Amino acid sequence: EGHIGNRKVALLETGIGAVNTAQALTGALETLRPNFVLQTGIGGAYLTSGLDIGDIALATDENYGDLGVLTPNGWHSAEEIGIPVLRKDRDYYNRFELDSNLVSQAHITVNKINWGITAPTVISGPFVTVQQCTGVSSKGNELAARFGGICENMEGAAAAHLCALYNVPFIELRAISNRVEDRNFDTWDVTLAAYRAQKATGKIIKNIEL
Repeated sequence: EGHIGNRKVALLETGIGAVNTAQALTGALETLRPNFVLQTGIGGAYLTSGLDIGDIALATDENYGDLGVLTPNGWHSAEEIGIPVLRKDRDYYNRFELDSNLVSQAHITVNKINWGITAPTVISGPFVTVQQCTGVSSKGNELAARFGGICENMEGAAAAHLCALYNVPFIELRAISNRVEDRNFDTWDVTLAAYRAQKATGKIIKNIEL
């Protein structure tokens, strides 16, 4: 715990995957009662997104990419089962919308950062959370089309779910470490993505207005 600018901040390392994220974030939400949650990290860009390695994506909504029913006639969302994962003001199945005002503020803030010679492209759009990283181009293209997704990750929908449950505003930012294509580590740049995610996160924390 500490301060960034004039804002008190608690930094939480959740670990990989939805279960670790849900467990860690539940503890933080119960004990710290934050005004908002900003999840940051790296992610993979779907090929149709317009994002390249080192660019920055902001979630407009989060989607459970693995939750649903696979039938001989194809994939169906969790609504096919008929049991919502969360019932509050409405029934939630796969999709959790983020606050459009906070997303817009974050987008404007990141676009104003002085990155030096080469500035990243910043795009807002739907994210897809999976527990099996997609290392095949055709599968990535399928997920992107199914959810209108721009970015794939392994934790975001769990965090969005918990924040909806606790009525806490949620923002998610990912810097792109790789493209969702046939898996090839030679094209990845985790160092650049981590650096840009960190810098953008600090600026958002300083400037966001609730």
